[in-house]
Amino acid sequence: MAVQTSDQMRVSIKPRPNYRVRVNKILLTLFFILLTIGFIFPLYWMVVSSLRPDGRIFVDAFDLLPSALSLDSYRTLFEEEPFGRWMLNSVLQTGGFAITALFLCTTGGYALAKFKFRGRNLLFMLILVSQMIPFHLLIVSLFLMIIQLGLVENYFGAIIPIAASPIGIFFVRQYMLSIDDEMLNAARVDGANEYQIFWSVVLPNARPAIATLFILFSLDYWNNLLWPLIVFRQAENMPLAVGITRLINQYRQSYDLVMAGSTLATIPIIILFLFLRRQVMEGLAATGTGMK
Repeated sequence: MAVQTSDQMRVSIKPRPNYRVRVNKILLTLFFILLTIGFIFPLYWMVVSSLRPDGRIFVDAFDLLPSALSLDSYRTLFEEEPFGRWMLNSVLQTGGFAITALFLCTTGGYALAKFKFRGRNLLFMLILVSQMIPFHLLIVSLFLMIIQLGLVENYFGAIIPIAASPIGIFFVRQYMLSIDDEMLNAARVDGANEYQIFWSVVLPNARPAIATLFILFSLDYWNNLLWPLIVFRQAENMPLAVGITRLINQYRQSYDLVMAGSTLATIPIIILFLFLRRQVMEGLAATGTGMK
């Protein structure tokens, strides 16, 4: 009888649903859905506006599902403007900037993380302090420097003066601190020199950080307007960010071409992020684990 009663009580007692947890999950889900829409909607409006017929961007601004679509803006962009050359300039300049900045940041971050020398911490602090100086205060000095070096209207003039990134050095240093010193010492015992250790041991273990910085540096220069605008004067040397601004001036307001050019300008960065997204997530997650 006692067994029967306990079984009945066990059956009758059910866990009460936690409605508060469910409501919080629903609200959190709705919040992220709205946040996603907020990020995607401007991109969608840009793409749709680039496909509207000429002169209909602001007339049909709230027509999110237009019935009439046209590729005239893209055709005009390639036929009347050197958009292909702008795209090529952006790819070459962005690639050169990302590779140069990665070389400086990886070597500098590795030295600050693994080499012990007098003044290391002071040097690291000075590098971080330099990040606090607004870039606008350095423009005149950098411009005079590239004039004296003859680098105006030159890819090197657009890349080298801004390639050293204090934040990039800080990022790499924090990641390098997580690399085990015993692994480096084992390579030294095997007869490897410092260059071989850096190339064969350190860089393979720092791939997530390198991929993350490559994305960030590429995005930084791809969207950079101010410095390339100062370095370049001729249209055939300009990157996309500067070239697209030439479509809007006091004599010409081709917003349809701006939307088409902006749409095409976002595609390479999206492809690059999708290709390296796993390494980027690993690099962002691991940064800071080597803090000492």
